[in-house]
Amino acid sequence: MTNKPRHPHRKPLWQKLAKVFRPWHRRLGIASAILVVLVAATGILINHSNELKLDTAHVNQAWLLDHYGIKAPNQIMVFATEPLLAASDNLLWLKDKPVLEAQGPLLGALAYGNHYVAIDDQHLYLLDQAGNLLEQQSRATGLPQDLSALALVPQGDSQQLWLNTASGSYLSDADLIDWQPAKPLVPLDWQTPLANETTSGVSQRLSLAARAMHLNWERVLLDLHSGRIIGLPGTLMMDLVALSLIFMAISGLYLWQQARPKQRRLK
Repeated sequence: MTNKPRHPHRKPLWQKLAKVFRPWHRRLGIASAILVVLVAATGILINHSNELKLDTAHVNQAWLLDHYGIKAPNQIMVFATEPLLAASDNLLWLKDKPVLEAQGPLLGALAYGNHYVAIDDQHLYLLDQAGNLLEQQSRATGLPQDLSALALVPQGDSQQLWLNTASGSYLSDADLIDWQPAKPLVPLDWQTPLANETTSGVSQRLSLAARAMHLNWERVLLDLHSGRIIGLPGTLMMDLVALSLIFMAISGLYLWQQARPKQRRLK
């Protein structure tokens, strides 16, 4: 009884695995290349976000703000154009810059001497010419409540500041410390926003700037890096890329290891 000869055409297991790994190694490498470059590039930028000031660089692209669902302010009011003094909801804008975030929606703002005064329904804010907040008044400081409008009345070389409230009109002293109920001798010209016809361009610019306050480029890069910028599909796609890289690393090491004996035999 003789032993049966081994089948000379039967390939060893390592050759079979190499035959399976090699084409998939190439395919996954090509398919993942673009996303790997994206992940690497965004990772470098995120790593240097402080130096590049990405956390303070606001996104001004309307389509990207739309993608993030950032809506325009409910209300934009322009009170003066030179210099620009306006409000978008509870943000006060001076010379195209946000200088104050009020406790509630702003109802009025005007220049008072060398200062600016703004109000919401329960607070008064006093700012210097650069837009720095100097003082905030409320019920605790003696400010009337349920404010609705401001008015300035020339008084010789100075001005009188009036407040309109649900309980009547109030007049302040020169230092805006003491508020007393008073009745004006003539009807007051309570401040109202400028007409939309004359401020449409300014309103559109402020609307975009107000939306941009809620999104910076660091957030966008982080979402690109993780795939979250397109929601769950993007996150799953990045997970697949990560799994592909793991497979490529393992298969690459295996193919390299199996190629070494061949090189020795060739020598």
